[in-house]
Amino acid sequence: MSGRVTAGALVVWIGVAGGMSPATANDADLRTSVKRAIERAQNYLIQQQLPDGSWSKGRVGRNAIVLLALSNSGLDARHPTIENGLKYLRKSPIPDNTYDISLMIMALAAVRDGKRDAGLIFRLAEILESNQRNSGGWHYYGSDSSWDNSCTQYALLGLREAAFVAGYQVDRGTWRKARDHWLREQGGSRESVAGAGWTYNVGRGNSTGSMTVAGIGSLAIIDSFLQEDPPDGTLNCCGAAEKDEVQAAIDAGVRWLGNRFSVRDNPGGGNWLLYYLYGLERAGRLSGRRFFGDHDWYREGARFLVESQVAATGAWREDKVTGDQDDNVSTSFALLFLSKGLAPVLVNKLKFGPRNPATGEPIGDDWNRHPNDVRNLVDYISGRDRWPSLLTWQVVDFDKAIQEEGVQALLQAPVQLLSGAGAPDSIQGKQVELLREYIAQGGFLLAIQNCEDGGFDAGFRELIKRMFPTGEFRLRKLPDTHDVYRTEFLIDESPPELWGVDFGCRTAIIYAPFDHACRWEHWSSFDPPGRSADLKGAIGRSMKLGTNIVAYATNREVHDKLDGPEALLAESPSDESSRGTIRLARIRHTGGWDTARNSARHLLDALEKKVGLRPASRIANLPTTDPDLFDFPLLYMHGRQNFTFSAAEREQLKRHLENGGLLFADACCGAEAFDTAFRLMIEQTFGQPLERIPISHELFYSDWGNDIRQVERRLPRDERRGSVLDTELSIGEPVLEGLTVNGRLAVIYSKYDLSCALERQATSACAGYTTEDATRIAVNIVLYSFLQKVETTSR
Repeated sequence: MSGRVTAGALVVWIGVAGGMSPATANDADLRTSVKRAIERAQNYLIQQQLPDGSWSKGRVGRNAIVLLALSNSGLDARHPTIENGLKYLRKSPIPDNTYDISLMIMALAAVRDGKRDAGLIFRLAEILESNQRNSGGWHYYGSDSSWDNSCTQYALLGLREAAFVAGYQVDRGTWRKARDHWLREQGGSRESVAGAGWTYNVGRGNSTGSMTVAGIGSLAIIDSFLQEDPPDGTLNCCGAAEKDEVQAAIDAGVRWLGNRFSVRDNPGGGNWLLYYLYGLERAGRLSGRRFFGDHDWYREGARFLVESQVAATGAWREDKVTGDQDDNVSTSFALLFLSKGLAPVLVNKLKFGPRNPATGEPIGDDWNRHPNDVRNLVDYISGRDRWPSLLTWQVVDFDKAIQEEGVQALLQAPVQLLSGAGAPDSIQGKQVELLREYIAQGGFLLAIQNCEDGGFDAGFRELIKRMFPTGEFRLRKLPDTHDVYRTEFLIDESPPELWGVDFGCRTAIIYAPFDHACRWEHWSSFDPPGRSADLKGAIGRSMKLGTNIVAYATNREVHDKLDGPEALLAESPSDESSRGTIRLARIRHTGGWDTARNSARHLLDALEKKVGLRPASRIANLPTTDPDLFDFPLLYMHGRQNFTFSAAEREQLKRHLENGGLLFADACCGAEAFDTAFRLMIEQTFGQPLERIPISHELFYSDWGNDIRQVERRLPRDERRGSVLDTELSIGEPVLEGLTVNGRLAVIYSKYDLSCALERQATSACAGYTTEDATRIAVNIVLYSFLQKVETTSR
């Protein structure tokens, strides 16, 4: 490219237009602030560490909670602060205080070095169990005869981590006594609209926010460990969809908190605010709630903490007279809220059904027949090889999503779960439109029939017809060779029946007529006594299939809570006569020209949001013989299959490119058939092959575009059937090839996928770039094309 155009010229020629949706922009700003607050808090705590690796010469728990916060906020386990803190803990005397014991277990478990410290964790956990009161609660010391709910929740947190990380087997009697304690001590009626909370202990006044979140979180933990099998070993997946006593208690606690919610005060208590906020994070995450009442607990809490962080130091200070005066502890509570609450949301569980006119809530719980199904599946996936150590889930109310956020509410998780026994006939109108838009924007829908009830089966098939009334996208039985059977586990012996809807580059909707969710409901990290080998095997197979489906849907590429994909802006008319407008035509051909039908829309949307480059009001779809082709300087082409161009098609394409046009193309998921056909077509058209574009070319690095000299590319390492799909994600130079005409690039081609990634529909088997880097590459190509137009017009 001669007479290189600068970034200044680009600004002159394009009008700044568009932008993120308000919700997405707010999340992006908040995420920046949260990340900065986390880093500042880490630095503060690092600076406070004493030479011997401690932060306090007093109780072990005050050192353990700092180590716990730093580990959970992402500080590397090899960081000197973590290593020195661990050394201090390991050489400390065995504590006898419930807080100290529990926090020591949690800190040792947090660095994922549980095997090394298993012996120590076991000793600590045994002390915790032995210190439980007959009533089911805990107090500060084993010799105490009373109990309090603060010590009780921390004892349960310690036992949970000992079980999950070190494999400690907690006696089921311990869990049962703790469950009975929390159920017995809940104040108020569980049926009341006002809800029912918890207090510190008997005689300590009214319920408080800090103790109510303790009750919610504790019961959620207990429930995950107290799975009971029927005496005959046969699961009853088709019983009435009724809440058990534990779930009713949790729901009542959630209502109590929603009616009194605050992040600036401890409701009903006023003090110990930061302690309360750390408990709020656990209650929200463990119970799968994004909202308490109408309050988005994480976003509201994060904004408050960002605002209240001490500017000079990066610490938080408990400013209530009766709160903790140790800034290290206060800062640790805040850091734990911000970092753990930011964990990726893997699955949204859709709350739907006919509504009660008085309450607005769904009538019955058919949508939630197995309340712990998603929680258990996400726990099973968390921390597996190549998955983050902490993943979360949440319930999304369909009607609330429509009223408040639209598709952005669904896009906060890469997978939506829709399940029930009855037909989902209540999903109509705007709800159908919302699901359809979610799929079009790269989302994934997993549907499971509970109880193998024919009502849901027939109803879900009708729902697909409502979503895609033209019949273009249909539900089809997946073949045994489908990649979903080998993304994480190899399931090649009698693969479970699955149906799917192929949408562009992948299967975007999967339906299981068998009730795998019932098996997820009964999974536990520790099998109940007497569980039969057959039942254990059935549950294990369903857990593996669920993991495979989620891995297929996400490629294991997940983002934190505030970093989800942005909803596309609605198409709107623009002034196509403006010199700042991008006009693009997609090339029709017989090799799958429409495979990633939304990729161009996603690309132009990214240009408008990130650069301010206005797209034309429509994207043309033309064969190269169409006379309107010359109205579009930028041509876009992709596919998966073999194709050929006639002499007339090649001739007009050549004329267009020789007259200043640019052809941008890629092989969807690295499809070899398309790659071979495209290379042949270029040679037939121009009499010369494509050549690798050197990394020194301005396309890869310039003052007008992204720095794309290093990008992430996904390559399946083993395509053999009968083996687990092994994918390697590597960082390196992008592989782009081109053809030069009259001293400029007239063809830019990627043999690795860009289009499916742009559409957010790439799978583990898709050889290509991540969505983020595919977008950056494609944006540079379009900007290069635009600058060519600017230079040509300027001459």
